[in-house]
Amino acid sequence: MASPANTAMEPMHDRLGLSAGLRYRVGRFLLIGIPLAILVIWTTLPILWAVLSSLKESLEIYESNTLLPANPNLDGYRTVLSMRGFDSWLFNSFLVTVVATIVPLILSILAAYGFARYAFRFRHVLLLLYLIPRIIPRVSLIVPLNSLMSDLGLINTYWVLFITYTASAIPLSTWILVGFFAAIPKEIEESATMDGANMWHRLRRVILPIAWPGVVTAGVLCIREAWNEFAFVLALINETTMRTLPYQLYMLKDSMGVQDYAVYNAFTILTVLPLLIVYLLLERRVVESIVSGAVK
Repeated sequence: MASPANTAMEPMHDRLGLSAGLRYRVGRFLLIGIPLAILVIWTTLPILWAVLSSLKESLEIYESNTLLPANPNLDGYRTVLSMRGFDSWLFNSFLVTVVATIVPLILSILAAYGFARYAFRFRHVLLLLYLIPRIIPRVSLIVPLNSLMSDLGLINTYWVLFITYTASAIPLSTWILVGFFAAIPKEIEESATMDGANMWHRLRRVILPIAWPGVVTAGVLCIREAWNEFAFVLALINETTMRTLPYQLYMLKDSMGVQDYAVYNAFTILTVLPLLIVYLLLERRVVESIVSGAVK
């Protein structure tokens, strides 16, 4: 028979009769479940508020403190879609994003393959230098870029956005792809070489299919950066018809007088929506990339 002293020294979970599996599930919920729930609420609540606010009447936000709209409507979205120039802003965002994704990916694939497969002097130093454009704050680049592009006559052109967006996306894409290419065993390429494959065939038919999750991840990051870019377009574009959606979203607050939060949030949702669709379509590939990168 256990003495009272021994009973008092027993662990609390033993006295409560908790099994090992139940203790594991409770501990996992406390350490993982609660923080994840807080993170989900923290990230989704602003989006939820913006969506619900975009469905309200123009003055309802000022008159009511409730989260749900009293009379949900799409007037804010109709106002945004009927804005003069909205189709141009949307086209500019899509065009710049497509170019600033495809071109950096092509150049980054070639650069990453060279860094990963060829041993040359100062290779690691050059790879570190690739990160300099990412380290330097973009605000410090605005004045010299504006002066340079003005001398070249590229202000208020698509070319100025193509060049700056592409140069900004290449370093990060290259760094991501170098890790994936370097993790592929060289023996696979050597076997392809023995079968008569040259460098281009090895890259296109061997390396890229294996490293495809990394390519997709780099592409998603390029899309995100190009679509959300604001500093460069603000400094290098002056014409209204050349604006992108983030730029016009910034200008919207100064052109409306009294803030119409229904319209403002509708514009915000329409600006963010394409990125959300891209993430939903490519989520599995991005997760595979993260997991395989961690295993490697």
